[in-house]
Amino acid sequence: MATGWESLGFGDKFGLITGIGGTLTGMIANRAAANTEKYKLKSQALNFEHQRDMAKLNKRMLESQAQHIGRAYNKQIAIRTLRSGQEISRTKASFAARGIQMGVGSTANVFASAELIKEIDRLTMNTNKVRAMNNQRLRAVNMGIRGDMLGVSANNLFSTASAVSPFMNMTSTLLTGATNIVSNLPDSFFEKS
Repeated sequence: MATGWESLGFGDKFGLITGIGGTLTGMIANRAAANTEKYKLKSQALNFEHQRDMAKLNKRMLESQAQHIGRAYNKQIAIRTLRSGQEISRTKASFAARGIQMGVGSTANVFASAELIKEIDRLTMNTNKVRAMNNQRLRAVNMGIRGDMLGVSANNLFSTASAVSPFMNMTSTLLTGATNIVSNLPDSFFEKS
């Protein structure tokens, strides 16, 4: 009785050859799939890095805007304080021109009220300035946090991509295919002559 290759019929030989071909094709396909997955992960990581860089840029822009808001409010406060001072001076000049005694009775109240209103306006504008600047800075902090999280995601994806091994995919396909081929061979293939 024949053993080994000679013991196989045409169908068994054809099945063995196609099994080997299928295993090789599977190895090539799994290598390509692993490379595709690796490049896809790297592409996602690069996208996250880009988003991180844009978030950091936006953070700097938002901080710059907060400083600009502060300067704009300071200018408005200065203008409002200057106008209030001019109004008080005009009133004093008007009172003096009419011979009204300054700092006594109702004139003292007029000037005290004007100074109080000027101070309330200044404090209100300063409060609005601080609120607007803090809101912008909070947006900048949130953008910085978003950038940090995107950086972490990018690093995780790069790590995952480096762990994808085409060789391991090919090896597992080879072992699985070889096991299937050997298990489907007839017992006569392994008999000694």
